[in-house]
Amino acid sequence: MHIAVEGCCHGELDKIYETLQFIEKQEGIEIELLLCCGDFQAVRDEADLQCMAVPDKHKSMQDFWQYYSEKKTAPFLTIFIGGNHEASNYLQELPYGGWVAPNIFYLGYAGVVNYKGLRIGGVSGIFKQHDYTRGRFEKPPYTESTKRSVYHVRHMDIFRLKQLKQPMDIMMSHDWPNGIVNHGDKEKLIETKWHFERDIRTNQLGSLPSWQLLQTLQPQYWFSGHLHVKFPALVNHDADTFPPPETCKVTKFLALDKCLPRRDFLQVLELPTPDNASDDLCYDAEWLAVLKETNSLMSSSYKTFILPTKGLHEKWDYSVNEAKINEVISLLGEDLKIPLNFRPDDSCLYNPEQFCYNRPVVCKVNQQTTEFCAKLEINDPLMLLLQQSDSADVSLNNSSWMTDEASEMPSAIVSNTSINPDEINLEDDDDEEEEDISQEVVSEDTDKSPIPSNEEDDVAMVSSLSSMSSTEEELECGKKSTPKRPAISIAANFSMNLPAPKLPQSSTPSQASKSEARVGETFPPVTDSIPVQSSGGKRSSDNDSEATESVTAGKAKKFKRRNASFYTGPSEDETT
Repeated sequence: MHIAVEGCCHGELDKIYETLQFIEKQEGIEIELLLCCGDFQAVRDEADLQCMAVPDKHKSMQDFWQYYSEKKTAPFLTIFIGGNHEASNYLQELPYGGWVAPNIFYLGYAGVVNYKGLRIGGVSGIFKQHDYTRGRFEKPPYTESTKRSVYHVRHMDIFRLKQLKQPMDIMMSHDWPNGIVNHGDKEKLIETKWHFERDIRTNQLGSLPSWQLLQTLQPQYWFSGHLHVKFPALVNHDADTFPPPETCKVTKFLALDKCLPRRDFLQVLELPTPDNASDDLCYDAEWLAVLKETNSLMSSSYKTFILPTKGLHEKWDYSVNEAKINEVISLLGEDLKIPLNFRPDDSCLYNPEQFCYNRPVVCKVNQQTTEFCAKLEINDPLMLLLQQSDSADVSLNNSSWMTDEASEMPSAIVSNTSINPDEINLEDDDDEEEEDISQEVVSEDTDKSPIPSNEEDDVAMVSSLSSMSSTEEELECGKKSTPKRPAISIAANFSMNLPAPKLPQSSTPSQASKSEARVGETFPPVTDSIPVQSSGGKRSSDNDSEATESVTAGKAKKFKRRNASFYTGPSEDETT
């Protein structure tokens, strides 16, 4: 089975789907699944834009609203996790996952599903230590603080995933596991993203909980986005025991870029699947049993709390046995198929002819979550928040596990403590302008970390199969005109066969890779780089992505790139 993996989506569904359709036609293959590693931006209407943590000048409806309103249907089954630039109010309606549109499935805060014999898991958001041990206390409408803390990973999500014992095929996270850079070509990464050098050298880049999860689950593949650069790595889990090479347990890691011209944002893989595997997307029985087993630990409090820990609590192991798994299967009527129960909310349908700048943000409960919780006999975290009074927190968690020092804080104090002082510019400000030059479309890329050209990678131009609007205007309060999107060209740099990165001696994040890569340890090739034609639209990119404990680098020179309607080779950047 061929599957596609995409880095940061940023609402560019049309371009991604059109690219995959071209690859299918060009190579004579069938792509059955698309995985997106965060920043999906499932924006339904103007209220959702207000809940997305990006600067106002980058807020744009993009493509998703057409799929939500069923004007379009996703041509590929799409599974995604959340990042740090999301319509968080909508995703918060689906804490355990669900259909955000026909054929587009969200994994929830953390989740595991099965498709054609592949076990696929993921954790949404990014890691921030100051919110990691809190409950899920945020609810719409958000403050500027909770608009960001709502997408921060919680230790409850990691704890649940660590209870899984059955083998995992694929895991996804938005930010990278901490220390993963030591298992690939670290020096090349520093050349490409030089402003991350300090974090890389001090081993502060990435999420430590994700690294611990990678060590625990040891999946075959781990995919990430967030840092807007392609980076492959191999993690050898048997480095300390030195087994025969053919029996080594290895995780193949791949980070991908965002959907922009000449960026490595897409990878196609061919993975083996059973002949009799179901074509339906299915729940994972072990994961459902873990959700049910840990339901009593859930908290909706701002207070920090301690999860069951070996040596501190009588019960600390919440993994499930066969009997508990069978109990969950019985609750679902012996049918693990995920029901196709998506229904759009009429109040959230976007009308591009009547843009409403002051649409109110309302906290809603999703019927998919209500049905799921009723079947599984567990609680909806958002419902707990709605049921709580102004003077008391609702928490299923045993209060004796809460830390004494932490207490509920007034909203003004919360705003001061939960805001992210380490939120930085990823040096990826990709505002683009239109210019007429010999019937070509020129876009100005203000990327502050120009990526060195790779002669082995061809520049592929991807044809846009749909017409685009002519002008895009910023979403500023008080304007009456409807934001539209310009017609510009987009190019995608595809490398369908990844080089084998160095294989480290040890799988601990503190040790760097020293040994040579084993022969054959690459991502499965599909085809060589594919030349394609394209025209597309401007993407409203993030300008305030986060990287743990990092500082903003100085500005670099601006570069102008020229996009013709067709290229047969790499284009040259021209300094402005």
